[in-house]
Amino acid sequence: MLRGAQSVARVHAGQKADLVLVADELPAYDSRMPLRAFLTVAILALGGSAVFADSDREFLRGMVVSCPRAGQIWGAPEMAESLAELSDLGVGSVAIHPYGWVKRDGSVEFRPAATLDFLSRAVELARDAEMHLFWKPHLGYWGQFEWRGAIEFAADEAAWERFFSTYEAFIVDQARFAQAAKVDLLAVGVELDATMHREREWRRIIASVRKIYGGRLVYAANWNRVNEVPVWDALDWIGVHAYFPLSMEDDPDTATLRNGWESHLAELRRASSSMGKPVLFAEIGYNSSVSAAREPWSYATDDSPRSRALRTRLIAVALDRIAAEDFIAGMYWWKWMPGSSHHRRNFSMRDPEARRLVASRWRQVPSVLSTAQ
Repeated sequence: MLRGAQSVARVHAGQKADLVLVADELPAYDSRMPLRAFLTVAILALGGSAVFADSDREFLRGMVVSCPRAGQIWGAPEMAESLAELSDLGVGSVAIHPYGWVKRDGSVEFRPAATLDFLSRAVELARDAEMHLFWKPHLGYWGQFEWRGAIEFAADEAAWERFFSTYEAFIVDQARFAQAAKVDLLAVGVELDATMHREREWRRIIASVRKIYGGRLVYAANWNRVNEVPVWDALDWIGVHAYFPLSMEDDPDTATLRNGWESHLAELRRASSSMGKPVLFAEIGYNSSVSAAREPWSYATDDSPRSRALRTRLIAVALDRIAAEDFIAGMYWWKWMPGSSHHRRNFSMRDPEARRLVASRWRQVPSVLSTAQ
């Protein structure tokens, strides 16, 4: 430990970001630890909040704007209102997830994106709000599969062929729309991890998308399947749905939650280094639940004072810890629901605590790392 009446540490955090820490006590720096991570730990130890905002570093401050039905609300006045609210919080990019629908026989049904006026209107509204767009097509699976990660067809080759041919048509249609709309970032797949062993088919799909779309491509893998995606080399970014379990404790404190991130970030750092590509948190979120640290993917909601306090700690730690890693290109919070809907309750980032935390880290981000409360 560095001790003294007023020990001073000055470290260089990038070409254009210096930090001066003045404190009675700072943690010792371990050279094996990423510098940004050390700075975050040091700042949090002093009771501050860490925000990295090097002027030469890209970091997408994102929110997934979801929908109660098929997405019509993305083109409604409520969407414009939500974009204004999000901009005020410091959000700079929004993700929307147009739907295709997968059947048990492998067929994917969809309406061409260009025929859906609400998608065109969503693009216009985002442009008017000066928001970047992440186009993140989802497969609706309800009534057919347990979840997207369970979409697979065992030994039914006819179903596999049907799936990949119709999914390719769907995602190419979405890519064509995204290209025409000048969308910055497109996901070629979301949580379709049980299909990833069919590498040849996925490479064919990615190649088809590349022919018509010139933006960045990402695939969004579930948190525990990142190392099972064989096509990262064909994509621009490594995408992950970051529902990592952080603690098995019933009521973990902030320090425990910070420590819970370390092994997960180390694994992602290795993947990024190995592939030479940034990692994007294509989705991250926490429900108001006492089990949110153990099972952050769970939709079970109890909304008690204890669960709200835990969720507040989880969001705060994620905002601070993830921003400290320069291999991470950004993060998209799940979820923000425009308008009034019973679907807004779970994972809602419209809650006062979530709004306050996002605004405190992302609104008017300074050009240096800040220790302001």
